[in-house]
Amino acid sequence: MKKLLALMTAGAMALSLAACGGSASSTASSAADSTADASSTEETSSATPAAGGKTYKIGFTDNYNGNSYHQSMEKYMQEAADKLIADGEMGELTIVEANQDAASQISQIEDFITQGYDLIVIDPCSTSSLNNAVQEAVDAGIPCLIINDGPIDFENDLVYQLNFDFVDLAKTLTERVCEEIGGKGNIIELRGTAGTTCDTDMHQGVLDALEKYPDVKVVSEIYTDWNGSKAQTELNSVLPTLDHVDGLVTQGGDAYAAVQAFQSAGYTELPVIAGDNRGYFINWWNNEAPEGYSTISGACNPWDGAMAMYIAVDILNGEEVANNMNCPFGYITADNVGTYTDMADEDVAATTYDWETIRSDIEKK
Repeated sequence: MKKLLALMTAGAMALSLAACGGSASSTASSAADSTADASSTEETSSATPAAGGKTYKIGFTDNYNGNSYHQSMEKYMQEAADKLIADGEMGELTIVEANQDAASQISQIEDFITQGYDLIVIDPCSTSSLNNAVQEAVDAGIPCLIINDGPIDFENDLVYQLNFDFVDLAKTLTERVCEEIGGKGNIIELRGTAGTTCDTDMHQGVLDALEKYPDVKVVSEIYTDWNGSKAQTELNSVLPTLDHVDGLVTQGGDAYAAVQAFQSAGYTELPVIAGDNRGYFINWWNNEAPEGYSTISGACNPWDGAMAMYIAVDILNGEEVANNMNCPFGYITADNVGTYTDMADEDVAATTYDWETIRSDIEKK
């Protein structure tokens, strides 16, 4: 428990304080302002390159952008790219979406190769199906930077991976829920998209946590694609078939939908629901949750999209960058949830970093 509390405290501080060894600041991104929506296929930088600046062309293929997290990630990436372009550090960013289809993502990577892009950023659909396309890129001398839903099962000097330890995130959230319900009872696990690395790893984190709590039983696993509407629909169907639910863990994007589903099902005492750092849930926790409602909220940092741009430029400039990098999580607890009072419903709590901190804390070998 001491280890768990230390993890939660460190994560909460990461949302609001300086990053270790450098400065960081908390912010939130509204999906409504995103540079792309779920139906878009391509978005290219509109910033004007600085005269005499570097002309690096960077392409990004996102496996999915149908939820607020991916939309926020793309928005942060676009903002960082526009600044780097204006500052003469790069020339162009193109964003495309694969809509969870590996064949489409392979085609997009090959298109970037054919068009002579200098670096390709990939949020992968799977761990191995992209290997041949990535091999084509590195054979052409084009570095690939894997972010968010990796890592992929491919190693090469020109392949860099900036990823989250999803097992650790899910384990931390699940352990806290189990503690809050007294170490016994029934919980629901909301999963993401079947077959993705993120979903597989986070499910493993749940299983790892439950090894310590043999009296906690998962009474339902529901795939939601990290989408609130789907989560609420599925929960509305499942809850009437269950005798009682004490807690719920989620991978993100659907925590507030779970609140609504339990309320609709007539739960007078809400289960302990692990949050996902979305404005919907945080605003509910601050303003509508029962007095003393205690849980934990945690999520990947959507500013990893912006971080990828700074790392990409360093790679292209020949800076020393580790091939495998970890991106920190952010946690919100009852102790600091009150500091998040100005989030729009679609916001995702995020932590921003300056370039020097990225170099010293993230890129270091």
